[in-house]
Formats: sequence, C-alpha cells, structure tokens
Amino acid sequence: MRARIFLFFLVLYLATTAGHIYTIDGYLNYAVTKSIGSDHKLSVPRSMMTVEGRGGRHYSKLGVGQSVAGLPMYYAGCLVEALFPGAAAFSAYSEYVYIPRGKQFVTAEPQTLIRISKVDGARVFFTTLTNAFVVAGVCLLFFMLLRGFGVDARAGLAGALLLGFATPFWVYSRDLFGEPLFALSLLGVFHLLAEPGEAPVGRRLAAAGALSSVGVLTRVSFAPLIAIFAAYLVVSAEEKTRGLRAALVYAGFSLPGLGAAAVLNWVRFESVFASGYHTAFDKGFCVPLLSGVLYNLASPYRSIFLYAPPVVLFFLGVVYFAGKYASRLALIAAITVYMFVLYSRWWAWHGGWCWGPRFYLPVVPLLMLPGLVFIVRRKRRPFVAAAAVLGAAGFVVQLGAVLINYTAAYDYWIKTGRLDWAEAGMQLFSPITTHWRAVLATNPAQYDIWLVQAARAAGSGVLIAGAVLAAAAVVLGVRLRAEVGAAAGAAGDPPG
Repeated sequence: MRARIFLFFLVLYLATTAGHIYTIDGYLNYAVTKSIGSDHKLSVPRSMMTVEGRGGRHYSKLGVGQSVAGLPMYYAGCLVEALFPGAAAFSAYSEYVYIPRGKQFVTAEPQTLIRISKVDGARVFFTTLTNAFVVAGVCLLFFMLLRGFGVDARAGLAGALLLGFATPFWVYSRDLFGEPLFALSLLGVFHLLAEPGEAPVGRRLAAAGALSSVGVLTRVSFAPLIAIFAAYLVVSAEEKTRGLRAALVYAGFSLPGLGAAAVLNWVRFESVFASGYHTAFDKGFCVPLLSGVLYNLASPYRSIFLYAPPVVLFFLGVVYFAGKYASRLALIAAITVYMFVLYSRWWAWHGGWCWGPRFYLPVVPLLMLPGLVFIVRRKRRPFVAAAAVLGAAGFVVQLGAVLINYTAAYDYWIKTGRLDWAEAGMQLFSPITTHWRAVLATNPAQYDIWLVQAARAAGSGVLIAGAVLAAAAVVLGVRLRAEVGAAAGAAGDPPG
C-alpha cells in the first residue's frame, strides 16, 4: 500500500508540474546541482545573492542538501538532453498572463529567471521534478504518522490528500525551494521519535539522526531542532537514564550533518560559522517579533490560515490531543514556536517571492495532526464536514498558484505602482485574489502547467505523455481505493 500511495501522489504531481525555475532560490539550488554534477565543484557563476568566498569564487548561500537531492534528476536531464538536444518540449513555459485592473488588463510576465529553461532545457526540467518526489514522500510519511496515531487507512489517506493538495505543498512540489526537503526530514524525525508505542531505540534513532543530518544540510536552521528532539527524548521517557541515553545516541547520529555543514562553511567561506547568510544583502533578525508573527498569522499576504486552511483543524483537536498525547503536543508546540520566533524576526519574514508562508511549510503537517486524530476518533459529521470545507478552500487556494506563475503577481504589482523592488508594505496585498483574477482573465493556453505549454510547443508526443500520466493516476487511484477499503474494513485493522 505504501508504494502505491507514494506513486499516486508522484504521478499527480508530475501531471501538474511546471517544469521551470521560478525565483533566485530555485536558480541557486539548480546552479549548485549543475556545478556539482557537471564540473564537480561547489562554486557557481556570480549572480544575485551569491556570496564571495574562498579564492574570490562565488557560492550559493543556501544549504547543499536540496542541490545534492537534485543530482539524480539532473543526470536524467543530461541524458535526455543528449538524446534530444534542444527539444522544444523541455523549454516551454507560460510567457504572460492577463490581470484585470478596472476595465483594462495588465499583461504580467514571470520573473526573467524562467528563461534559463531556454538554455538548459531538459536539465532544468528534470531537476525541477525533484520536489515532486520529495513531496510525495512527505505525503506518504504523513499517512504513516496518522496510522501510528491510530487513524484507519481510509482516513489516513484522506489526511494525506488534504496535506498534498489543500496546502502549499502542492505548489512547492513544482519548485526548487528547500522547504519540502526540510519538511521531509522534520516529519521523518517526528515519526521515528514521537510516534506512540515503544521508546525509539537502535535503528529508529540512527534513522532519525540521518534525517536530521539531511535537514541541517538543507537549512542550517534545522540544527536547533536536534536539541528540541533530544530534550523530548529525555523529558518524555519514563526512565530518565534511558531517555538520556536515547538522546545521546540520536544526537550522535546527527553529528555527521552538523560536521559536514561546518566543513562546507570552511571550504566555501573560510569559517565554520559563516553559512552564507553573513552578507550585506541579508539584514539579519531585524523585524519586531510581534509584527512578524502577526504578518504570518493574520496578513492577507502570508497568513498560514489563508494559505493552508486545514491548519485550523489544530484548534479543533488540541484539547483532545493534549489529554491523550501531552508530550507529543508539547513537542509540536516547541517546534512551531521555534520556527515562528526565528523566521518572524528575519528581515525577509515573508520568504521573498514565493507562495504563502514558505518558511512554515515544514510545520504544516504537525499542526494538522491533532485535529485529524481527533476527527477520526470522534467520528462526528460536523467535524468531518469542517475538514471537508477547509480542504476544499485549501484546494482552491493552491489551484490558483498552480495555474498562474506566482511571480507574475509581483510583476503586476510593480507595473501598477503598488509595490517597489524593496517590497515595502507587501503585507497589505493578497496574492490569492490576484491569482484568481488572473485565472479568470487569462486564456487557459497560458496556464502554468508544463503539459499545457509543452503540448503547444511540441504537439502530440506531449499529449501522449499526459494521457499516460492520467491513465496511471486512474489505475493507481482505483487500486489504492480498493486496498484502503479492504484494510479499513478488515477485522482487527492494525493502527500502524
């Protein structure tokens, strides 16, 4: 069943992928992947937000985890590019959209970084598929986590669908940001260390440490989470000595990631403490905490409740979850508070040009967990209906960003004089409404779906690929539904 769940999500993400780079973070992650894969080095060509380091060479300020994860798909792209050099299908993208302004229309164009697809073709296209695999893994992990908390297979799959298509995970399956890999690492560690049952030992502690290493190499901000998980192992253990031993083992298996990050900093910037965020471009933690928190909770620009409506389920199940899983709820709270305090004070509290509260994407599954567990345990129709309504709202929100390149909204605001390049006052705007105005005004032939754009550029071959993906999704969905139904109806269906 687990393999089918992974493949089901993967096929759907591949069918709705964009196949191109969006913003500077995606470009930097791709540039490092390309540099490692083709030239066997970490330095990249000088560009916006690169950092000068050892020997005057330029490096990405981002962690290498996302770039290393992209290598298999990059090599696949190299092979396809060699077989079909300059194939139009792999350099196709939506070039403009229309956004109404009064009785007129503004032609909004995506950020110019998208044009790298014209140069690197299949290499860019396949590398951008990396997060489709990562997010499919996140959805599978969330299903497994729900099962570990006693949720039956049918409800577990429903919860995974909520996460996968009613939150920004769908949008970020199409991009090259590192947050999905961060989320996979975080959720995996939580699953291994905090799932109900016997205390984690041996392989679970080793696997949790390995995933933490991946998290640290993806974003250095993962490092304090290791301390939070270690503290949880001590505090939640019935025997404190055993808990301390487990915490030390887990921390020990996390050391390779911490050590590798320090070595990479030294190799690139001649200091183990210089991660790449020490430049003049980055202004540090200068936003008042209260302002940053309010922006990320309540602003039309980045409110987590607007972009990930199923998170509201947390409040529905928090009391029940606290009574049954108090230590796990405390762990979720500690992780969430840490993430909000850290990134709400960061100068770019909004995450830059992206979709929704990007920095908080990794905590979305954890915030959904208490409400989903509560709904399944209580099995009351009003609660199920609430989840369905929130899921439908979240799906509509994400669909707007799937159909319209999210950088086009910024171009529209700049062209209409509502936003400058310093992004002052951006918390007052709503990308969600802007996107849906664009969806309704733009010809579907310009929607930001690779299958649509590639079919325009290359014709029937792409349509065949789309038909194959659609057929695969149907077959997987039918088989998965039968398998999940059989599991849910079986007597003594195990919780995990």
